[in-house]
Amino acid sequence: MAAGGSKAAAAEPEIKVLSGKSEWLELSIPCTRDAAERIEHFVRQLGSDLDLEQLDEVALAFRELLMNAVEWGGGLDPQRRVRISCLRTPRMLFYRIADPGPGFKFEGLSHSAAANPDGVWGSAAVREAKGIRPGGLGVMMVRNIADDLIYNEQQNEVVLVKYLH
Repeated sequence: MAAGGSKAAAAEPEIKVLSGKSEWLELSIPCTRDAAERIEHFVRQLGSDLDLEQLDEVALAFRELLMNAVEWGGGLDPQRRVRISCLRTPRMLFYRIADPGPGFKFEGLSHSAAANPDGVWGSAAVREAKGIRPGGLGVMMVRNIADDLIYNEQQNEVVLVKYLH
């Protein structure tokens, strides 16, 4: 995939297309926000025939997981890469995102609403005490959108499955 026309885009490591079939898109991207945002358009095309509400939900969940991989797994280091697989069948969308990081455990993420026993309010208090920006709702939101959300043991790879109706 060619970079955009600006010098900044040309200096960024390229997005590598490992499989470009419409039913199997596989990419390797540098761990930058710009790269993640650039591929959203291509990933949305996998579900372009879905109703707009379902497409927006799936795109939101995919973006959240991808940005977590790029930011937390890859440390926003353009020399590190995230591998993304997007598979499409008539009945399902399947996304697999693998980041280069060491992984994590939900038990250690008290600042995340998905892991804090007191949910949103508990995580907000932890974030405030730690001086962390507001947030921590992403994984909880993804769990509500996905039909299946599966992490590998190390939790540096995730699979999101959305069944189509």
